[in-house]
Amino acid sequence: MQKSKLTLAVVVSCAVGVCLAAQPALAAKKAKKPPLVAVEPEAPWPQPKPWVFDKFTLNNGMRVLVHTDRSAPLVAVGIMVDVGSRDETKGLSGIAHFFEHMMFQGSKHAGKMEHMRALEGQGADLNANTSADRTWYYQVVPRPALELALWLEAERFANLVIDAANVENQRQTVMEELRERIENRPLVRSHLEIIERVYASWAMGHATIGTIADLTKAPVQAFVDFWQRWYTPNNCVLVLSGDVDVATARVLVTKTLGLVVRRAEIQRTKIEEPAPVGHQSGSLTDKLTRAPAVHLAWKVPAHPDPDSDALDLLAEVLGSGDSSRLEKRLVRQGTLASGYSAGTHGRRDMDLFQVYVELAEPGPAAIAETKKRIREEILSIAQFGVTPEELRRARVAFETGWVMAAESPARRAELLAMFEVFYGDANKLAQVLPRYRAVTVADVQRVARMWLTWDREVELEVLPVGAAATPVGSKPDWIRRTEKAISDAEAKKVAAELRAQEQARRKAAEALPQAADATPQAADATPQAADATPQAADATPQAADATPVTAPDSVGAPAPAPAPTDKPTGPAAEKYTEAPIGKPDPIAPEKPAPAPAPVPVPVPVPVELPTTATEGAK
Repeated sequence: MQKSKLTLAVVVSCAVGVCLAAQPALAAKKAKKPPLVAVEPEAPWPQPKPWVFDKFTLNNGMRVLVHTDRSAPLVAVGIMVDVGSRDETKGLSGIAHFFEHMMFQGSKHAGKMEHMRALEGQGADLNANTSADRTWYYQVVPRPALELALWLEAERFANLVIDAANVENQRQTVMEELRERIENRPLVRSHLEIIERVYASWAMGHATIGTIADLTKAPVQAFVDFWQRWYTPNNCVLVLSGDVDVATARVLVTKTLGLVVRRAEIQRTKIEEPAPVGHQSGSLTDKLTRAPAVHLAWKVPAHPDPDSDALDLLAEVLGSGDSSRLEKRLVRQGTLASGYSAGTHGRRDMDLFQVYVELAEPGPAAIAETKKRIREEILSIAQFGVTPEELRRARVAFETGWVMAAESPARRAELLAMFEVFYGDANKLAQVLPRYRAVTVADVQRVARMWLTWDREVELEVLPVGAAATPVGSKPDWIRRTEKAISDAEAKKVAAELRAQEQARRKAAEALPQAADATPQAADATPQAADATPQAADATPQAADATPVTAPDSVGAPAPAPAPTDKPTGPAAEKYTEAPIGKPDPIAPEKPAPAPAPVPVPVPVPVELPTTATEGAK
């Protein structure tokens, strides 16, 4: 038997949207009931060291982050384009992901797949991926190949060839990928279906990989327009992470990517995502599966909302490790599940919290019992909270995943780029662990009460062919009773707080006349002044009442980006704009001693792509 763990909090989602890692399940063991009184966790852990990097902005608007790490003679070169499937036009889904392939199909001075062949010939590792919120291109190269990698990036961002032949070739490649990864794999379609059901807007809910129908009908001009609109340097963040200093990086980047022509400013349409309208349920038949599966999902706040941190740790309590609540209720107590996961998707603006279970056996009774046990655990957390030990384990699991994710140069580069693109400031990386360490038992209980309710829930049953869905009914009575108990307890807590505030106000008000009566002689000597004194005394309680409760310290605003300072000057700059540039010379492998002389690398001509598909195909 295997169980599945969905890692979502810090790992950027892939095109399909789900990544499962299997672990062996343990024998059945009775779960402990959480305490009735939530106890605060231990004192905060030591603060982590901040991520150290330098940042500058090129004249064309591209932001550049340089993180120096001399532990290995490697440099990760990554460019994050601030565009994903959420920016696509309805009826043209899949274009953002399409460019993940298209960017390797050749440019004016680098032929088809030459970008990949040239860098792999130097021992580099490179790839690209797309999500709803961004597109990421990266390569990890030996230090001597850094300039070549930057030249190749500049070449395809300046002179990408988008013609009918390239588009048709990649159209077939992407559609075959869609069939292989989505249509011919069991249960995968349901992961796309639940996202579509949770989000009301097409922009947020449709699949990043697109549909065969949309990819088939998309004209070549649609790809040209998409590239010209979004693949402009002022919509990109470049990260260099590894064996490079900021001075060297500034020189190399300025004479390569700094020459790519800036196009129009990005105009985005604000996505309106309405609040849930009530409980939703549905089913999906999957002809490739023999056992059913269950999705329960809720729309929740996205980072950097503090509730998102508590929801991530709640997901760890539910579904992370052999001591998780889903392990106890679905595997050890009756073996209902063969795999499960819980977590957020890491989306921008509006996130999604999901519990997913693959059942061990078919049948409506097993499906109904599985959903009941999941809801029981969520309501138990909402009513009684989690234990301090559960929260401690959740923090450890989260921090372990976070530290491991940031070990490689490529992953560090991606995290830096993601925080710069998503939140406008990569320095906020240093705040991640302190934020999660500040989450309390009460925070986890509160977000369970607020966000993971029946009225906000979307459920989806995935059924084998011929299986019947469980009956769709109203809210179960046991959920109503539990929610009422939670509501009554919350009302009592609020009433007690209000009584305490009122008692404190009265006590403060009663003390004021005694202070006014303390000097009767002075009051008799100056009647007019004495008459004025009670007015001031009467005003004091009002001022005390008006004093608001101090809110927690908010995160400081990001520092303003430095002004552009990297305008190339002198004869070299004239050469770049006047002389035709060809392919770069190959770079010889690094020798132990002596170090090889620097190999001059040509730079791309800042040529604009033709505005029509016809011109591009010539």
